[in-house]
Amino acid sequence: MVSIESSKINGIVEREESRYVAERPKSQALFERAKKSLLGGVPMTWMNVWPGAFPIFVKEGKGTYLTDVDGHRYLDLCLGDTGAMFGYSQTAVFEAIKEHMPKGMAHMLPTEDSIWVGEELKRRFKLPYWQIVMTATDANRFAIHVAREVTGRKLILVYNGCYHGSVDEALVVLLEGITINNPYSMGPRLDNPEQMTRVIEFNDIDALEKALSPQDIACVLAEPAMTDVGIIHPDPGYHAALRDLTRRFGTLLILDETHCLCAGPAGLTGELGLETDMLVLGKAIAAGFPAAVFGFSQEIGDKLNARIPWQNFFGFGGTLSGNATAATAIKAALEHVITQSNYDKMIPLAQRLAEGIEKIIKDADLPWYVARLGCRVEFRFRATQPKNGREALFEEDASNQGDLLTDGLTGPLEKLIHIYLANRGILLSPYHDMALISPETTSDDVDYYIKILAECVNELIA
Repeated sequence: MVSIESSKINGIVEREESRYVAERPKSQALFERAKKSLLGGVPMTWMNVWPGAFPIFVKEGKGTYLTDVDGHRYLDLCLGDTGAMFGYSQTAVFEAIKEHMPKGMAHMLPTEDSIWVGEELKRRFKLPYWQIVMTATDANRFAIHVAREVTGRKLILVYNGCYHGSVDEALVVLLEGITINNPYSMGPRLDNPEQMTRVIEFNDIDALEKALSPQDIACVLAEPAMTDVGIIHPDPGYHAALRDLTRRFGTLLILDETHCLCAGPAGLTGELGLETDMLVLGKAIAAGFPAAVFGFSQEIGDKLNARIPWQNFFGFGGTLSGNATAATAIKAALEHVITQSNYDKMIPLAQRLAEGIEKIIKDADLPWYVARLGCRVEFRFRATQPKNGREALFEEDASNQGDLLTDGLTGPLEKLIHIYLANRGILLSPYHDMALISPETTSDDVDYYIKILAECVNELIA
């Protein structure tokens, strides 16, 4: 395996950072201005995770490209970390929103569009009852509330390395067998996080059975495949065991498809034919318009409908939840955007991208791997793909060459890849080296990314 000297990485990073600043004077000026009124100089502090001394300020997005205030045009493979997974030119959604908004954006009453949405979600995801909210964080939080209401239990179970938005119960990690608050979060700071959450490793059936057997867990909150610490696919038979064990021990199963919608028009749930008690979708469900949905089974619906008075179930929803504009946007997205024909364009291009990156890694003899989930492609700085959160977060692969090749948001290689590509007009997800292929991405776009990545790698190993 090729060894990369730290001095070479740091030297290229220094050069690229200087270029980044020199080429973006308007973004830098806006950032300095913003710091006087916005915390961290951005409307949400995670926007500072991007590489460079300051974030790029966007002027517009069209198709799968962004243009910044300095006039630079970028092939956007981050796409809002799935929020804009289908690109920035979804005319059907824009026109539907534009037509509806003069009629009232949020009037705390239902519209016919909301019925269409419920019926289509029921058909597509095989759950009979649905609610419309604003974000996947909201949907996950409310689904947990429902699970506790229905089961009378308090605890929830999540996987080590999971991410389900800013849900308090999921902002924990498992370290040497002990559940602790996630040190990087601003979430709960309980003296004992195990009072609300049990954490196990993904793909470990024995640990799952042991955790559920006391019959004190209200729900398992899980992605069908893990995504936040890298794509981690379920082992064969794992989902069958998960469904069997949750039913056996009276625990509800919530599948969070927010990122796994990249797998197909019914998410990984549809692709794998999974059965669940509740299901959450956010970000892309309205093609980037702020909206999310969650559905639940007939049994749960019957129990909730029997609750008197149902409309006073505080802690469920908010004033803007289910607003008319969101319902209209979701309808248009489901009808015209989140379609099989679009995935038939996206997934073959993602396969092409994955194969191109694999060739770069093989030709350079680097200990990195490539993973793909539908139209989502990423590479990581370790030789073998982890099978759970512990391996992804805490265990260094035997083929890694010290800290320089371990994955991380601020590692030298991570920084180098992102800023090198940004300076050449390509944006990856700032959290990792993840790329999304939209229906508006072309084969030329994919080939350009492969070309620039190859140039970066060749410079590293020269």
